[in-house]
Amino acid sequence: MTAPIPLYTMKRSVTDSDTDFSRRQKLSSVFGMFQDIAALHASNLGADVNWLRDDLGLAWILMRIRVEIASYPKRAQNVIVETWPQEPRALYDRDYMIKDADGNALIRAASTWVIMNLDTREIKRDKFLDYYGLEMKKERALGESVGRLKPLKDAEIAYEKEIKFSDVDYNNHVNNARYVDFIMDVFSVDEHRAHEIGAIEVHYNNEIGLGDVLQLRRKNEGNGTDYIDGVRKEDGASVFNALVEWRILTNEE
Repeated sequence: MTAPIPLYTMKRSVTDSDTDFSRRQKLSSVFGMFQDIAALHASNLGADVNWLRDDLGLAWILMRIRVEIASYPKRAQNVIVETWPQEPRALYDRDYMIKDADGNALIRAASTWVIMNLDTREIKRDKFLDYYGLEMKKERALGESVGRLKPLKDAEIAYEKEIKFSDVDYNNHVNNARYVDFIMDVFSVDEHRAHEIGAIEVHYNNEIGLGDVLQLRRKNEGNGTDYIDGVRKEDGASVFNALVEWRILTNEE
């Protein structure tokens, strides 16, 4: 077993499947990179995804995340992805950074995770891990943990999405990165051509599974800010809520 380390780093290249029509990395791909490196580091710290699931019936679940983008990685660009957790408690904070090959920060993110019992779907509220007593990196990617988002009121329905086979992951629920694709589809192609997202925050409230219908709603707050949420159509349960902060594109490639 590799010795546990407080900061985990991997090198990646932005592939064709990672990019959108602008040849820049899609936000869902960014979320996917974060999930991949978090799983690798969890294994290094003694909380391997497969061990949790197969031996203990537990799983890591992302509760909330905020991502701030200074510059989007481009197609075929080599990047460095970093992650580090904070001292563990009932909730597990984990930060991320994506850098270019010269070490310049492109994307920063902060997230909060929990450990869930896959049979009961209940969250373990007690401290479960100690990360071998490592002295953890205290620097925060965004300076603080992710706060709470206000409930969405008076929102307009953007569209409805039935959950299909390709939306569901190995935990039998919609993967966190797929929600980002759902959120991106709330906006028109013209909006995407004229703007880019400078920051996105997503809070995951309840699971949704195969055959469920997700109703996505949007409220524009002005000043380049949109609130998006998703509710399960069958019972109105809140599935996620999100904050999207836009900036105008000054020149297109």
